[in-house]
Amino acid sequence: MSALADLSVKLQSDEPGSVLSAWAGFNERWLKPKMAALRDLPTHKRFTSTDEKDRAQTHEVIRWIELLHAEDAGCALAVVQRLEYVLSLVDSGGLSRWILSGLRRYPLEPKRLVSYFRLDDPRSIEALHAEATADSLEQSLPSLTILLKGLSGIDITLQPRAQAVLNAPALRPVLTRSHLLLPDSYTHLDGSDRYRIYRAAAAHAAAHLLYSVPARPSNSLKPMGIAVVSAIEDARVERLLVQDLPGVQRWFSEFLGRDVDPLKLDFVSLIARMSRVLHDDRCADDNYWVNKARELFQAEVNRSGLQDYAAFRCIASILANDLGQMRVRFNPQQYAVPSVYRDDHSFLWDYGEPQVPPSEMQNLHQTSARLETKIVKAHPQDQDSVEPLSSAENQISKYFYDEWDYRLEIRRPDWCTIKDQVVVYKGGSSYSEPRHADALPTVLPLVRTRRLSRSRRVRRQWEGEDIDLNAAIDIQVERRMDLAPDGRLFMRSGQQERVSSVLILLDLSESANDRVGGSMQSILDMEKQSALMLARSTVKVSDRLAIHGFSSNTRAEVNYFRLLNFGEPLNVRAEQAIQSVQAEYSTRLGAALRHASSFFADEPSDQHAIVVITDGAPSDVDVFDSKYLIEDARSAVLEARKNAINSFGMVLDATADAYVKRIFGWLNYRIVDNPKTLPHHLSSLYSRLTSV
Repeated sequence: MSALADLSVKLQSDEPGSVLSAWAGFNERWLKPKMAALRDLPTHKRFTSTDEKDRAQTHEVIRWIELLHAEDAGCALAVVQRLEYVLSLVDSGGLSRWILSGLRRYPLEPKRLVSYFRLDDPRSIEALHAEATADSLEQSLPSLTILLKGLSGIDITLQPRAQAVLNAPALRPVLTRSHLLLPDSYTHLDGSDRYRIYRAAAAHAAAHLLYSVPARPSNSLKPMGIAVVSAIEDARVERLLVQDLPGVQRWFSEFLGRDVDPLKLDFVSLIARMSRVLHDDRCADDNYWVNKARELFQAEVNRSGLQDYAAFRCIASILANDLGQMRVRFNPQQYAVPSVYRDDHSFLWDYGEPQVPPSEMQNLHQTSARLETKIVKAHPQDQDSVEPLSSAENQISKYFYDEWDYRLEIRRPDWCTIKDQVVVYKGGSSYSEPRHADALPTVLPLVRTRRLSRSRRVRRQWEGEDIDLNAAIDIQVERRMDLAPDGRLFMRSGQQERVSSVLILLDLSESANDRVGGSMQSILDMEKQSALMLARSTVKVSDRLAIHGFSSNTRAEVNYFRLLNFGEPLNVRAEQAIQSVQAEYSTRLGAALRHASSFFADEPSDQHAIVVITDGAPSDVDVFDSKYLIEDARSAVLEARKNAINSFGMVLDATADAYVKRIFGWLNYRIVDNPKTLPHHLSSLYSRLTSV
């Protein structure tokens, strides 16, 4: 018998001391020696009471401490140390909600979480007193039952729904034809008065009972489509209920506007923003997708009212398709309906029998998996901490960068995720470089007529004009250690050639696949050939060259490809990696520039420069303002310039003058009208950069 089962048996015993002994045995199973303080059971009266209700409360208290210990043993210790005081204010239900409040407030901050459970955090005291004064669900059930019957005219049984797992999405009401299950895990974070949440939940359930057809087949919809259709249906039935009973609108309004972040673009946030504007036409929102939902919904209301379910489902299908085009991610296992009072939509759908095992269903809606190493904050000094992978796979690491929002004039922190990867060609030794009828030479002519040197002090010489103090000190130290010292202790003036580090950044977006004129070559082919020709031309010079590429699939996935790194020889592997890279997705230039700048942190050269080869303006599928990414790229160029990194643009777009001048500034860009002349332009620009 398990310790928890043994404790349950002893809780049913008539002996008051049995609870104490059960607690002691329970502790022996899951406490470490360093946490011996947990073995001291607080002397609260509930633990020694013979009352059946108190013993049930004790059982729940220990169960929640066990659940918390499974998540974080330190937090469990902190709770037990304050347990007597906490239980003097709340019962076991209040304790559970107080624990959930802390876990939801500080999900990724373990130190602040321990402070919360020690009652050292003012928000912890606030949450505890809120639970102490809140009405319980059991007290509210009779009045809520009458309310639901009055609104819907149907006898529905209301029951509590308990949360049994800590690390899980927040519970939502569950509606069936005969029951409404209300969560008992609402905390003060969901609303200051829980009865108002229950009241709104009852009204929403009544709207579904009156106006929705339950158990519609769901086999034609994907999980994201089900969620969008359900959200549109929620808005439709609530509007119908408000038409009949205008007073209930404020019951919903209180919660639809809570915790809506106008800066977030994830699925949950977009659904929450859409629900708010569909409920109240006066709400403003600057998101294109949200406003499109409002316009389509209102147009259908004006055309035929709110009775045509099929028309609104068609609207939902359009919106779900747009989310797919925007590549918004949706995880059905972690999704909870944003509005706390709305049910989980199981009333609306008939899911049928599962067609695949649950373990396989969890992976149905994930994007193509890419092997990742550890997550690293976007600081170039941390790059050495990335764990290497086998050479047979691309090495992938994540970095997070800010993004400039010119409309709000703020930097959005950690807004873009860079997926940095070293490209390894997997085609085997049979790879050969593709050739075309109009293929170009293998190298570029580099002109260095104005290449300058700089004077410097040459140290540790046999003779010279001055004493090298560092060398002299080393000689004295070596003599004291009875070693044979190096007699070179002079320094003299000398000359050193200036060395430049240049990073060629290739735009690998989908538009690079466009063909050049009537030839079989694409813009991507010209980019790769030009970069390779430049790399071959610099093999015998002292300059350091890197070739990288990028494309973006929303701000959550900016793919960055390191094809040739600084100091890496141009061998067969590097050439194959450059030739094998493909073009796809979009062009989030600002994030790529910030990441490219990080590679110059350890470059010892005199000049640092980034040359961007692109075929159009920055764009991405989650951005609808054409100026947004242009201004962000300009901000990234200015940030790089502060770190002595000059950025230059080479654009294969005859109409690019306006935006490319805005991004790179005067004299820092070239417009290439004919893509076939790209190698010559690149040679000329490179010579200019490295000859000064």
